[in-house]
Amino acid sequence: MGRPVKPLISRSSTIAASIEIIDTEGMDAFSLPRVAKHLNVSTSSLYHHFADRRELMTEVAKEIMTEAIVPDLPSGTHWVEWFVDLSLNYRDAILRHPNAALVLVQFLPRDILTSTYERCARILDDAGVPAPLHVVILDGLEKLSLATTLTELMRDPVGSREIFPNVDPRRHPTLTRALAGNRWSSRELFVVTIRGFLAGVMSGTTTTMTDAGLRDYIGS
Repeated sequence: MGRPVKPLISRSSTIAASIEIIDTEGMDAFSLPRVAKHLNVSTSSLYHHFADRRELMTEVAKEIMTEAIVPDLPSGTHWVEWFVDLSLNYRDAILRHPNAALVLVQFLPRDILTSTYERCARILDDAGVPAPLHVVILDGLEKLSLATTLTELMRDPVGSREIFPNVDPRRHPTLTRALAGNRWSSRELFVVTIRGFLAGVMSGTTTTMTDAGLRDYIGS
């Protein structure tokens, strides 16, 4: 389809309109004609800025993730605390757009986070974390943050303390006791999960790690 000679809309306004539609009406309502109608233009006008729906969805994913603030690192702050704050900021950005969660899974290009990962790697390096563990930490935190947040979005309502629904005390007595003993909110559980992951990765490591030591560490 040909593109208009003169753009009637901006790239940023189209992305913003797309997010608004997804937030308020859900992914089922999203389509290029729906976005065009929202902007009061013809569908062909969108093709001045976007080749197709996939390109627009990729930009929507980028926009949502750039809402996550990369925190400062005040002097004396432990690197683990910085990564907890960063993970919480990504979690909050996703939760602000629950209907768009699957857009992130399908369309978020990893290179949008490359600059952030460079800063993360420098912080790990400055903290003396062994270089062979940097990718383990960065890749693991990305997957863990996204997976746990998507799981939370499956709850009704989001953020509910009912971690596992439909638990029958007679059939699931041990799980029932475990749930009764939980005093953490969803946000607090997320923090505990992030801390536990980082503690597990760092467990038994030293300031230097040879290839042989790394193979022993991961059990290969």
